[in-house]
Amino acid sequence: MGRRPDRVRVGTVGRPHGLDGTVVVESPCGWFAFARGAEVLVAGTPRLISRRAGTDARPLIAFAGIDSREGSEELRGVPLELPSDLLPEPEEGAWFRFDLVGCVVWQGAERLGVVAAVEDGVAHDVLLLDSGERLPFVEAVVPVVDVPGRRIEVDPGFTVA
Repeated sequence: MGRRPDRVRVGTVGRPHGLDGTVVVESPCGWFAFARGAEVLVAGTPRLISRRAGTDARPLIAFAGIDSREGSEELRGVPLELPSDLLPEPEEGAWFRFDLVGCVVWQGAERLGVVAAVEDGVAHDVLLLDSGERLPFVEAVVPVVDVPGRRIEVDPGFTVA
């Protein structure tokens, strides 16, 4: 899909939780379950998740081979990633942010720019274009998203500020 990165971050190793090597996952992505038996890349090294507890918002996990607080503390702050070819397909009408980056944004025949980033907004995400424009990422403003074609279309009636 376009310029998808080789790896996608699904969380970060947080502080140890207990003495057995369990850690808190900081900033979990929300769609990866961190299930027991799943494999993630920990600082680029494949590691098997040997335990899972906590909630979806605050997963508690342990890795095979890491069985002490000291061992888990050494991993603190390290990214948890997956190879991007293992990602599930997003639901209809949903996209991964990294798939939107690099798409060209058009309003009719006018090229508005290229998506440089997608940021959280208060009520919706915002597309940040390389031209400096900021577009609310809602269907009323952005009715067409063609990730394979690397094209996003803005409603002709929308006034770009």
